[in-house]
Amino acid sequence: MKVMLSEDVVGLGDIGEVVTVRPGYARNFLLPRGIAMEWGSASSKELEHRVKQIESKKRRMKKEFEVVAQKIRELAVSFEVRVATGGKVFGSVGTKEIALKLNEAGFALDRKRVLLPEPLKKVGTHFVKIKLHPEVEALLKVVVNQLEATEAEEATETRQARKALDEKSAERDSEEILQ
Repeated sequence: MKVMLSEDVVGLGDIGEVVTVRPGYARNFLLPRGIAMEWGSASSKELEHRVKQIESKKRRMKKEFEVVAQKIRELAVSFEVRVATGGKVFGSVGTKEIALKLNEAGFALDRKRVLLPEPLKKVGTHFVKIKLHPEVEALLKVVVNQLEATEAEEATETRQARKALDEKSAERDSEEILQ
């Protein structure tokens, strides 16, 4: 079923786009909430009017998000990760953590708006894209600082890694036996 989105839907499309979705998703979720309207069901005058409204809303949202983008560009968020003596980083900084920091700073953003190809696993300064609108993106400065790990934490991490490797090798051995 083809629908035209009247709001941004993360993972589906942006405002004003015509997308194809399953009929149940459209009937039960998108249409009742006013997030979309069925494409081709209305008269041409009504459709033109609706498209004009959506385009107006899209321009207004773009202006608002440009202001937000400027504030995000000026912001810097920092994280501390534990680093072993050999330089190995325990854990990483992902989209969820970055979105939480932005929410704490007063920006109500979904983690899907943080465009991070892979979690940050290195100490230093990184720049992460934040997609606020189809035409507005901002670069956020993310600083990952080093926090020395204690010997007990290193030992625990080593034990957990060895246990995971042992489990994988046992799993692989059992698969070979079954084949």
